[in-house]
This record gives sequence, C-alpha cells and structure tokens, in this order.
Amino acid sequence: MKKTLLALSLLGLTGSAVASPFYVDTGTNWDGGTTVTTDKACDTCTSSKNEITYAYQSVTTVTDTDANGIDAGDTVTTSGGLAVGAFGFNRVTGFNPGGGYLTNNDNGYGPTTPVTPGWQLSFSFTGLAGQIVQYTPNVSLELAYGPVGNFDLYYSTDNGLTTVNFMDIKVTGAASGSGGTLLAGVVDFTNVDALPVSMYNMFNSDGATCNGATGFYDIWLNCDGTGLPLMEIGFLADFNTNASQISITDNLDGTFTLTGNHDGSAVFNVPEPSTLALFGGTLLLLGAGARRRKA
Repeated sequence: MKKTLLALSLLGLTGSAVASPFYVDTGTNWDGGTTVTTDKACDTCTSSKNEITYAYQSVTTVTDTDANGIDAGDTVTTSGGLAVGAFGFNRVTGFNPGGGYLTNNDNGYGPTTPVTPGWQLSFSFTGLAGQIVQYTPNVSLELAYGPVGNFDLYYSTDNGLTTVNFMDIKVTGAASGSGGTLLAGVVDFTNVDALPVSMYNMFNSDGATCNGATGFYDIWLNCDGTGLPLMEIGFLADFNTNASQISITDNLDGTFTLTGNHDGSAVFNVPEPSTLALFGGTLLLLGAGARRRKA
C-alpha cells in the first residue's frame, strides 16, 4: 500500500502481520488456464494475491458547525463508489501481484468485450461519519471517521450492468492524512444478497484456515467464537486523496459538498491463532467494539 508506514503506525503491526495472502475463486475458468499451465490456486481461481487496487469517486457533505467556512471540527458524512458514480469509474482495477498468465494469473479479470468475456469487482460505501481534523485549501485535508457506515463489495460479469453484493465490510474506523484515508473494518456477511454459498466464498485465505476451511464466508460463519476460536478477517483500505483535486461547492445553507476522484489499495488479514489478540486489539483502537450479530 502507498502509505504503508502510516498504516502500520496506526495499527501497530508489521507489514507481514497486516497483509495475508488470498485468492479469488469465481467458479468459472475465464482464461482457460489450469493449475498445470499457470500458477492458479485452482482452475477457476486466481493465483495468490496480497492486495487489491481500485479507483473510485466520493461525495462528502461538510456541516459548517462554527459558521467559519471549512475548518477543523466541522462534521462530515462521506459516500463513494457505486453509491455516487458509474461502474467504470468505481471498480477494482486489479490485484497485486497480477497482470500475468503463466505467473501472477488473474483468471481473466477485466471488462467483458464482444470477443473476450470477463469478470470484475466493485464496491460502494455510504454513511461514513466523522469530522475534519485539519484543512488547508489546495494543500491538505485530514478527516477522522467513527465505526459507522456501510461498505459493500460487488461482482459483475457484464461491465456493471448487473451486480451482486457477495461480501460486506463492517467499518470499525478510519483516519485520514494529507494523502488520503485509511479505513479499517472486518469482513461481514450479515446483509449480503441471497446467493449460492460458493459466491460468498469467492475470497479465500491462502494461509490461515478455520478448521481447514479457506473461504472467507466459511471462516466468518464457523470461527465465530462460539464453538471454534473467533477469527475476524481484518480489512485495511488506503483511499488516496489529492487535496488540490477536490471540488468544493458552497450549498449556501451552512453545508459544503466535496467531490473527488481517488485510487487506492486494500489488504486482508486472516490472523493466525498467535496474532488474533494482537490484531483484534488494534481494531479496537480504530473504533471496533461491537461483536457482529448474525441474522
């Protein structure tokens, strides 16, 4: 991730403890490669990955609490991704390592064309609530968010014409600096679309397992702290923001609207038993406290 040192200082973890390897199993062999001819984890899988990369748009409403223009202490609410823009501008752009066929295979990830079918991922987030920590026009914008908001991930095979919500992230908190926002959360499936279990298990751990299960859904469902030890799959997203590229509109009602285009990357953490307490404690520092409630 581009702000690795800042991410690690916030979480108090080493890079190896934060980023766990994973692979994506779509259930379809999109590029014809196999485990014999490529480094795929399975014939319908990608190879092992460390992070996802993405581009997105955002809209933030600032409430001018002191009638002094945008400054520290003003409250903010932010939404982004498919909640505010079209699929083409709000999508996962790839994986790291990725872009190869024999090695770093992505199982045909990319747009569908008349000649080549493909699959893509996207996301949407709404209701991130917090406040401005520091603002210098055209120079820096620092925000802090609490453990509220929705973050949903989507799968599409037709360039976003239809999407299905296969996995969510329960936001535990976020902190921001001049380069952008670091958002932390845990994988959650409480309010996803009704889909086959195999789609919930598209993301798989390529390391730690829950009693042998690698699928994120299986880990969330079974290692919930009741029968098997709790394994909350952590999520850390780096949302890059250039303050000079933010568009600001004065709504003349005591609020401002900030819009921008961003890129970034995200990692997952599937903790080994020895790191469960450490990673869980660092999420608490970013606002985690509530245990998930299953419907």
